[in-house]
Amino acid sequence: MLATPSFRSLGSAKGRSSGRVAVPPLLHTFRSLPSWTSAMPGTVLAAAKLVRRGLPALIDQARDRTDLLMLEARLGPVDLHLAHVRMLRGTGLHARTYLDWRARRIEKMLEIYGLDFFAGKRLLELGCGHGDIGAFFAEISADVLCVDGRIRNINFARLKHRRTPRLTFQVLDLEQDFSFLGHFDLIIDFGLLYHLRHVDSHLACCFGMADEIVLETVVCDSLDPHHILLRDECVDVDEEALNGTGSRPSPFYVERLAVEAGLEVERHFSADLNSADHFRYDWVHRDDGASNDDFGNRRFWRFFRKPVAQSSIEASGAALSAPAQVGGSGFGS
Repeated sequence: MLATPSFRSLGSAKGRSSGRVAVPPLLHTFRSLPSWTSAMPGTVLAAAKLVRRGLPALIDQARDRTDLLMLEARLGPVDLHLAHVRMLRGTGLHARTYLDWRARRIEKMLEIYGLDFFAGKRLLELGCGHGDIGAFFAEISADVLCVDGRIRNINFARLKHRRTPRLTFQVLDLEQDFSFLGHFDLIIDFGLLYHLRHVDSHLACCFGMADEIVLETVVCDSLDPHHILLRDECVDVDEEALNGTGSRPSPFYVERLAVEAGLEVERHFSADLNSADHFRYDWVHRDDGASNDDFGNRRFWRFFRKPVAQSSIEASGAALSAPAQVGGSGFGS
C-alpha cells in the first residue's frame, strides 16, 4: 500500500527541520492566480479563488496549533498555566502597556538609588499586582514583601515568581491599617493611590513605616493642596479599586501630606517616565480640576526623611523650601 505523503512532507527541507508547517508548492500556484485565471470558466475561477483565500488561513491555524503543542511539550503544568493566562488575556494587569511602564519605573528607581543600594534592604511593594517589580529587586538581593488586595493577583504572582528567593506575598486590603507589617527601608507605592478612597490614612501608614518612599499615581489637574475627587471604579477589573471607589488627589494634596509628616519632597516629573503615548509625567497644569479619568496624567515622587543628625544642623523653624525638581519642568507652578 502506497503511503500518502504528509502535509509537512510537501514542503522544503528547511520547513521540515524548523518544526513548522511548510507551505506546499500547490499554494505557490494559487498565489499566482492573477497571472493565469483570466481564461478560466467562472465556476472554476470562483473555486480557485476560494482555495487561494482558504489555504493560507488553514496553514496559519496549523502553525499556531503546532507552536502551541510545542510550547505545551516544553513547559510543566504551572508554567503552562501561566503562559495560557497571559496569552488569552490582554486586559487589566495582563495588558501590554505594563511592559514599558514597568521598565521605566524600575529604571527610575535605579537612577535615584543606584544598583548597589538594594542589597540587604527590606522593601515593601504595595498594590503589587503580579509582583514583577518586587521580584526584580528581590533578585538583586533585597528582601521584599509584596502586598495586594486581590487573592487572584497574589496567587498568580506566587506561581510566577515561585523560584525567586527573598520574596514573599500577602493579601491585604490596603484601605485598612497595615502598619503592623513593621518598618521598611523603602516602600514602593506605584499605581495604587488613585484606586483608594482613604488617601490620608493610607499615606499616614506609609510615612510612618519608612524613611524612603517612592510613589507614583494618577492625579487631578489642580493646584489646590486640599482638592481631591472620588471616582467610581469597577471591582471586577483586577487593577481597579477593590471596594469600588477610587480617588484623584491633586499633586499638591499628596505633597502637603508628606510635608506634614516631616518628609522631604523630590519631584520626578520627567519625560523619560512617559510611556505608551498615554501615561504622561511631564505635563503642565491647566488648573481646571479635571478628574483625569483616562489615567493619563500622573506624577512620580521620592519622599524621604533626613537623618536626625542632619536635620538638627538645619535651623529649626526655617521656612520650608520648595520641593526639589529632578529632571523635567512639567509642574507648571
